[in-house]
Amino acid sequence: MRRIPYGETDYVTIRKENSYYVDKTAYIPYIENAAKYVIFLRPRRFGKSLFLNMLEAYYDVLRKDDYEQNFGGLNIFNNTTPKQGQYMIMKFNFSAVDSNPERVQASFNSKTCRSIEMFVDKYREFLPANIDNLMANAKGKCDEMLDVIVSLPKDSPYKIYIMIDEYDNFANTLFSTDEDAYKTLTHGDGFFRLFFNVLKAMTTANDAPVERIFITGVSPLTLSDVTSGFNIAANLSLESSMNEVMGFSEGEVRAMLEYYRDETGVFQHSVDELIEIMKPHYNNYCFASRRVNGDKVFNTDMTLYFLRYYVQNEGCLPENLVDPNVSTDFFKMEKMVKIEKEFGEKSQIILDIVNNGRSYFEINPEFAIAELSNPENLQSLLYYMGLLSFGTDENGCACFEVPNDTVRQQYCKYLEKCYSQAIGWRTDVTKLSTLWNTLVFRGDCKPFISYIASVMDGNSAVRDFDDKGEFFVKGFFLAHFCKSSSFLAYTEQEADHGFADMFLEPLGLKRHAYMIELKYCKKNAPDSEVQRKTEDAKIQLQKYLTDHRIVEKCNSKKWLLHTAVVVFRGWKLEVLE
Repeated sequence: MRRIPYGETDYVTIRKENSYYVDKTAYIPYIENAAKYVIFLRPRRFGKSLFLNMLEAYYDVLRKDDYEQNFGGLNIFNNTTPKQGQYMIMKFNFSAVDSNPERVQASFNSKTCRSIEMFVDKYREFLPANIDNLMANAKGKCDEMLDVIVSLPKDSPYKIYIMIDEYDNFANTLFSTDEDAYKTLTHGDGFFRLFFNVLKAMTTANDAPVERIFITGVSPLTLSDVTSGFNIAANLSLESSMNEVMGFSEGEVRAMLEYYRDETGVFQHSVDELIEIMKPHYNNYCFASRRVNGDKVFNTDMTLYFLRYYVQNEGCLPENLVDPNVSTDFFKMEKMVKIEKEFGEKSQIILDIVNNGRSYFEINPEFAIAELSNPENLQSLLYYMGLLSFGTDENGCACFEVPNDTVRQQYCKYLEKCYSQAIGWRTDVTKLSTLWNTLVFRGDCKPFISYIASVMDGNSAVRDFDDKGEFFVKGFFLAHFCKSSSFLAYTEQEADHGFADMFLEPLGLKRHAYMIELKYCKKNAPDSEVQRKTEDAKIQLQKYLTDHRIVEKCNSKKWLLHTAVVVFRGWKLEVLE
């Protein structure tokens, strides 16, 4: 049986050990013909490193004789391009660069020099006999070592293919902690900017030694800031032909599940059942506007995490459907999309996304750090980080949507911190824990809702948001409902041609589900309006409860569905039934 390569990026080892590999080699000819210098951006944990290592194995002249071992049985094997095995590969991985402002330059220089030294050692037979002497005076200085490569005699039979993995990893981390240090490395005479200047020079001279470049990263931020130093590359990230180059299509996930079902004999669920379990958490990524009506993409890391757990535990579902490593990645998002000291424009954008589940804006393929305050650039950054995805709304109009429940949970956690910063609220942790247990295990949401309402009402700073009262209240509750892994909290849950304000779907072995209709009246609204909205909420709930999808889901999962009508007047909880 093939091993499940969760967390593995060494393509050659995966093939050598007969691990399961989802074939992405069909994209090689397209990329080869599309551009010589390529930038490709995708969120973390979508398989960028493995894809780059696959390209390295394909183009490396020293692996030319291993072609059948590395690519036999794959799409490219019968569609080999003329460039296969025709390059010396110079590879850089910037994920290991120390992002501490005091050490970043030395770390970058050291890691880059080491990569160049490994290149020289690996391809010595194709380089001048005096290469060591040429490198001696430049040793320890990455820019000068690259200059040596640029000035090498042009009689080598092979050109260089430069591959850079996670080009922006350390720069993004540095930006999140020290913007001034980030600007120093990417502007003026900054060392990172200088690196890209030299890289460009390696491609533009007569008989230049570098013929191809492939760069992976998460966002265009850093690239935009060094763009005058490197403006020769084509960004293929938004092209429809590249939508599924990383991540798994549903067909690929299905084939993988069917293989392990047949090989292991431990499956306790059908393949269809497993896909339906995985979809809400791992699926629905779309990276190209023209593919919104086609197959959506599953997150690579989370799919393999689920599969490995399921097989190793003989058909038992993971207690936590979200890979714990993902939390680390969203911590980085939290640092990039910095929480404001006051509930400002960024926080409002996040609040709107949480409440609506979608956003409308024009994607910006390139923007610098100085332009991040532009709302559309901030939302574009959320797209590049995998927190928004191309989609359509209920009217078929193009929009960006929250791709899945895993991402939705992270938004709510981020929003909770926004509220904490903005209004300085503090809860009684012991009391909240007791009320949470009542909500989760006893099917009673009223004590929990009452307490959260009192917390909100007790903070005078909340009054600052009166013009956005309904959104603020709903977001405040969502942030609390998502504090643990007991529920998935949905807003605007579709039910019987309407939309329930909040739907709490229990996770794991939990059985109590909640449908909440929340109404908001302005603080000076008359009693008659409060009463009217209360009755409207009751009628809506009764209608939603007859929706066949809700009924079937609750019956199949043996959930006990509870309802609640919640009506606020300003920041006062007036009705809880």
